[in-house]
Amino acid sequence: MEQLYGDFDASYNELQGWIAAMREYVPGTVIELQTRPYYGPDDQLQLGKRIFHRMFWTFDPCVRAFPHCKPFVQVDGTWLYGKHTQILLIAVAQDGNRNVLPIAFAIVDKENMESWEFFLTNLRRYVISNDNICIISDRGKGLIASIRRSGVPWRSVYCIRHIAANFFRDYKNADWKRQFVKIGKRLPYPFNISF
Repeated sequence: MEQLYGDFDASYNELQGWIAAMREYVPGTVIELQTRPYYGPDDQLQLGKRIFHRMFWTFDPCVRAFPHCKPFVQVDGTWLYGKHTQILLIAVAQDGNRNVLPIAFAIVDKENMESWEFFLTNLRRYVISNDNICIISDRGKGLIASIRRSGVPWRSVYCIRHIAANFFRDYKNADWKRQFVKIGKRLPYPFNISF
């Protein structure tokens, strides 16, 4: 990996170049980068140095496509592995043909209320202008708190796949899990939403 892409620190040092390239070669790209002050090994503030905190991005084609999608968005986070263990947050939508469209991304340090608030605020600012949106998620405490705090009238529902995974964890029966998902797909909107 290092031979192909360089080490982790080198990759982070190239982030500003990546951002500049995206803005130049992919017009309409939106990137919100937040940094923090850097404290050296002796806990002294290093003036003029900043370190990565979190970043949100979306692409213009995704923003323009979203109004043509169903009025719901699925959000989730996954750990990134390596030296720096941040979390990738993603929002996806679905068109009328059930095609999945990724609409926004963020890299954050933790999956907590502040990180979800950063993500949802930017999602609202740059991608979703409609108030009548249903957010599908695992309904983690940080996410639900950030939705409530935002004051945006988005509804939040459980993802049937997350419920099925929890069901399988408790009962260890793959056939029951498949049946559970099938039942969820037969429910009326908005309960039958699955990606």
